[in-house]
Amino acid sequence: MMTIFMGKTIEAATAAGLATLNAPREQVTVTVVATPRKGWLGIGHRDAQVDVVLKAMTPAASSTPVSAANLASSAAPVKAAAEATAPSEPAAAEPSVSPAERRQQRQAAIEGVQDYLATIVDQLGIDATLDLESSAHRQIRLAFTTDKEGLLIGKHGRTINALQSLAQLYLNHHGAAHVEIELDVAGYRERRAATLSRLADNTAREVVASGKPIYLDPMPSFERKQIHAVLAKNQYVTTYSAGKEPHRAVVIQPV
Repeated sequence: MMTIFMGKTIEAATAAGLATLNAPREQVTVTVVATPRKGWLGIGHRDAQVDVVLKAMTPAASSTPVSAANLASSAAPVKAAAEATAPSEPAAAEPSVSPAERRQQRQAAIEGVQDYLATIVDQLGIDATLDLESSAHRQIRLAFTTDKEGLLIGKHGRTINALQSLAQLYLNHHGAAHVEIELDVAGYRERRAATLSRLADNTAREVVASGKPIYLDPMPSFERKQIHAVLAKNQYVTTYSAGKEPHRAVVIQPV
């Protein structure tokens, strides 16, 4: 029977085994059963697992360790566990990534983020399909098709915006940080862009008339950029963003 100990790292799992057995490192045999895995936002997370058993006290070749699991163990996993606790040597410079490898990495990230989003939407109880509508070098656009459009968009676009933020984080952590992602459902982004444009123009006129700055409601960074772009050439007002995420908002003030 294996004596399995768990921890966030192999070192932590090994330390738990040593504490339980009340033995120093040199008196035990450690076999790595499972390496730790971070997962993504809790999905697929796994702690490290090691089998820690006391070594036989006699040096005879026929002696048998406490755990039968050691019969199948080799020096390799034990050495790996020991080396994990030893001071690491300075890391060598990472080899440069070829253009072909970079394209493969990008494609894998795009495919992965689609699976990731599909999993989240399914957990939300929304039956939807996801299609890649466009893919440029630095931008991709994914569109959902569902009968529950309002639920997927959310109040003031909060749900679709939250999904887009999670998708961007996924790309950033999977070798595609240079790629911007946009999620859409039922043409919401186009309608929202038109709404933001009208909001910017109407608020600018109000600012000019009153001579006082106006703070808009907090919105995500890509929507703030749209407000700034609409009023960039307006000679009577200027814009800037104020506050901290997620409450950062655009301020429109007279020149």
